Amino acid sequence: MISLTKAPCNLVLEIKSFADSFGWARRLESMGIRKGQRVRKIACQPFGGPVVIEVGGCCVSMGRGIASKIDVEVVSESVSQKEATSEPMR
Repeated sequence: MISLTKAPCNLVLEIKSFADSFGWARRLESMGIRKGQRVRKIACQPFGGPVVIEVGGCCVSMGRGIASKIDVEVVSESVSQKEATSEPMR
């Protein structure tokens, strides 16, 4: 497992765990980011900028602080846009 900030872009990732400091678990779940959910990391902006992921067909941007607390695992190396968005919500 690696943190979301260290994961490479354009890969399908599965969320394994995240820290629940300051009630972030509830906020992340309201955005569709749950344990076992498959996401795709779209971009990681340089110089401490936000991390952008695609979850359930929507783009979500988050700061590096919270992204570093989300542990993911690489599911597949290559992904088309259709495959990433057709994954059912869990």
